[in-house]
Amino acid sequence: MKKIRKNLFTPIALTISVILTGCTPVVESYNAKENNNSISNAINSQMEVLPIKITEKTTTIPSEIETSIATTSNVTTEISTTTSIEEIESETPKQITISFLGDCTLASQKGQEETGNMINYLNTKDTSYFFEKCMDIIDNDDFTIANCENTFSDINVKGIYKDYSPAFWFRSSTKNAAVFADNSIDAVSIANNHTGDYGTGGYAETKSALEDVNVLWGDAENPIILEKDGISIGIICCKFWSSYYEDSIIQQIQELSKKTDLQIVFFHGGTEKVHTPEEWKVSGCRKFVDAGADLVIGGHPHVLQPYEEYNGVSIIYSIGNFCYGGHRSPENRTVIYQQTFTFDGSNNLIQSEENIIPFYVYTGQTNNWQPAPIENEEEKEKVLDFLYGKSNNLF
Repeated sequence: MKKIRKNLFTPIALTISVILTGCTPVVESYNAKENNNSISNAINSQMEVLPIKITEKTTTIPSEIETSIATTSNVTTEISTTTSIEEIESETPKQITISFLGDCTLASQKGQEETGNMINYLNTKDTSYFFEKCMDIIDNDDFTIANCENTFSDINVKGIYKDYSPAFWFRSSTKNAAVFADNSIDAVSIANNHTGDYGTGGYAETKSALEDVNVLWGDAENPIILEKDGISIGIICCKFWSSYYEDSIIQQIQELSKKTDLQIVFFHGGTEKVHTPEEWKVSGCRKFVDAGADLVIGGHPHVLQPYEEYNGVSIIYSIGNFCYGGHRSPENRTVIYQQTFTFDGSNNLIQSEENIIPFYVYTGQTNNWQPAPIENEEEKEKVLDFLYGKSNNLF
């Protein structure tokens, strides 16, 4: 399901002036979109009007017209344009499509391998297996962003102390960062509650493992910066556990807006396994939009939470899980969230279009660590109705 939210683009008007020496000057207005004016008033009405060729700086009249003019009267004809070709080309719209995936845990509890668990699959399957069912989508966008919710570490160290139960420490070998790289995932957020499961050493290893396979990463201090066709995109990867974090996130949005054309907030926070966002989270996300965010996407609850459009900007309060190794039977509904942004020649955002694609987190009786698109139209509609607030039931 696609939905165009805003369209501010207007056609370019091109003005052509025709000056005939010895004749009364005639000025014609030419609209590049409609293209239904002629230059017949600018020359003798008995002449055949032929196409005009526009060059870089000036416009010349085809030789057939020049010959006709020369035999009719001894005049010099010059056609000038008020808009150069370079200026016209600079106004050509540019489009960038970005896909977002939910929580991806390429690991198992404490890195242990058991028959059929994620570590077992990582050790026995090709890297292409895990995202095989969505490659036709994420391989054809401009950028794919995911949440990496595990530590990549080969150091034999203990996990950090956690004073709550149940507690989880998600870890796998650094070689498994290649699963992201080999499946067209360009960047990941590591601003979550599991990339630090093995302390500062494990966190450093995680960053190095991603860098070694050319996958960009972002955290609370380091936004992801993407560029295409002269458009700069800033993605703020952050933890958002309470309203206490609002000010620092708003400050990042404002600072990033000075050097990027598009600002996206990709946060991690809220209550797990709850389908309704807390009031403080709703309030905070709206403040991020008011501060200049062009898209806000949340994670951490491990389930979907509704979509909202606020002041023309999309907010998804929780995108749920995706390729999630943390549970044998997680809630089995998720989405790929896509947004296509259109910019004018001056890099101003003029249109945005969303595409929400319902997915299963897994197929089969238990988690097979391979998300797959929902093909059944009725099941797809249930997911979309839930996200758009038409229903409270995902299943």
